[in-house]
Amino acid sequence: MAQEGLLVSAFYVLVFTAMLITYRVVKGPTLPDRIVGLNTITTKVVVIIAVVSVIRGEYYLVDLAIVLLMVNAVGGLILAKYMERRSHD
Repeated sequence: MAQEGLLVSAFYVLVFTAMLITYRVVKGPTLPDRIVGLNTITTKVVVIIAVVSVIRGEYYLVDLAIVLLMVNAVGGLILAKYMERRSHD
């Protein structure tokens, strides 16, 4: 029972910190700041999904988290390539 309380607390901390990082995505002074913020939020969402899957005992959600993590990684690479080309122009 104590473990479930710890997981619920972790869930709320992750959601709160993701909301704080949203400021960086919206206001971030540069494009790289916004990209890093968005990447961080997506990574936190993956962890939130994993925590929820453990709390609810629905472990198929871990598959969803893994797919989202892969999409996040590919998206980060695409945005990095875009920024590289943009800086050379």
